[in-house]
Amino acid sequence: MTTKLPFFASATRRPFVKRASVVASAAVLAVGLTACGGAKPKASGSDDEGLSVGIFVDNAFGDGDFFDQAAAAEKPLESDLDAKVNTYEGQLQAQNFEPLLQDAADANDIVFVLGFEAIDALVKVADENPDTQFVFVDGTVDSPNVVSAEFRTAEGCYMAGALAATVNAAAGAKAAGFVGGIDAPVIKNCESGYTQGVAEVDPAQKVTPQYAGSFVDPAKGREIALALQQKGAHSIFAYAGLTGAGIFDAAKADGKIAPIGVVADKSSLAPGKTSGSLEMGVDTVLLALVKDYQGGDLEQGSQHTYGFAEGGWKMVYDEALVGAEGIAQLDALQERISSGELKISE
Repeated sequence: MTTKLPFFASATRRPFVKRASVVASAAVLAVGLTACGGAKPKASGSDDEGLSVGIFVDNAFGDGDFFDQAAAAEKPLESDLDAKVNTYEGQLQAQNFEPLLQDAADANDIVFVLGFEAIDALVKVADENPDTQFVFVDGTVDSPNVVSAEFRTAEGCYMAGALAATVNAAAGAKAAGFVGGIDAPVIKNCESGYTQGVAEVDPAQKVTPQYAGSFVDPAKGREIALALQQKGAHSIFAYAGLTGAGIFDAAKADGKIAPIGVVADKSSLAPGKTSGSLEMGVDTVLLALVKDYQGGDLEQGSQHTYGFAEGGWKMVYDEALVGAEGIAQLDALQERISSGELKISE
């Protein structure tokens, strides 16, 4: 099995490092499914009266972030698709992963797994439970046995960069700060998209990046944000997990910093100072995949990517800080991405 660092480190909240691949030789989902996947007999222990959906996280819900974005799918799954939803928390205890995933396999038809720490357990349990469809969210598992759902990182970060440049232009600032967790490929992809977005709005602006070397150090994030402000950065975007919370603390201490959120709307962390957030549509992705599964259109082992067009990303803005005209221009730019007219380089 070969692995690559995932999207954001999940030691405290969500896996903010994306695992690019997990190669497994296990034969999964062969029983009760055709090669093209689709609806199949109920897993043992599932609700015979309807579809059962499991959502497993390697840490815990209540993070106000990635895991809670997945939990937001529970109500529409129940009300719109008449599904029963079961949730499972690994509490970052590796010994819990396999037993909980086995419980999920027994009780559900389709199980979503979030958190790269649980990938090895996922592959093993999926191999042993061919009557349950497993889906890994926010990365790829290069196996014919597990469906993968991945977010197009550079595309989302591009719009964060465009927002940063728009807010900078209004403030007369010439630098946009970027805080990365660690120097991993997916973080570099985000930095690349962010830089492209800044240049699209104002080629004269520069991006000043700095890496914290950690996803779980908000004090370091605060320190970096204040240092970037001293270098002329006004808008600052962090793709750094819990470390990124530090930029909002810095904004509350220094009114010259305009932070941009990621994954969820982070405006509550620095009210009146957060120009906007790049939301990750985890709930949208879960709903779409369950609908595909119900319709027999979820191909076994398939890999799916999500951007603005598919509801994988969504921008939210503070109109008081961005302005109606600025938001209109940003919406037009996002539409060019969604339509395929504008391609973002990784």
